[in-house]
Amino acid sequence: MKEAKLYFFDYPDPNRPIECKYITSIDGINNYHEKKEDALLYLFDKGVTAYQFLTKKEENYKKNAKILTYELLQIENRVGYLIYDFQPYVDENDTVKKRKAFVWRFIGFGRSCFAPTKEEIVELVKKQIEEYQNDTDNRGYNTYPYYTRHFRAKKEM
Repeated sequence: MKEAKLYFFDYPDPNRPIECKYITSIDGINNYHEKKEDALLYLFDKGVTAYQFLTKKEENYKKNAKILTYELLQIENRVGYLIYDFQPYVDENDTVKKRKAFVWRFIGFGRSCFAPTKEEIVELVKKQIEEYQNDTDNRGYNTYPYYTRHFRAKKEM
């Protein structure tokens, strides 16, 4: 399992181009990106399977155990990130509560979703991808840049 760090800094730094707010760090080698989706696709293309998202330098965090680790996954031809975290929901009494669930977010466009198990989330995402590929309402999901920019060929296992 190859891990990396993704930093978001919104303050100026003389060592970083001003428009590049996202920094990817793989084995101590930094790369700069303007958009989060470009940074995440870069990590995926480099073979990273898990990453931590940080908004300040690591030494400024009080407890490193509280830093969430996201898992990069490819389902069908789309890449997204998965995390097991608290997700708000509305119960039968119309009260908003939180429960632990797997949360999936597409890199680029796509509706995020959550489910209690990893298998269920994979099935939900596959249904969404099929809907986007069929796109009977002509919403433009199959046109550039939405589909082709975030498309990744399936990896053979």
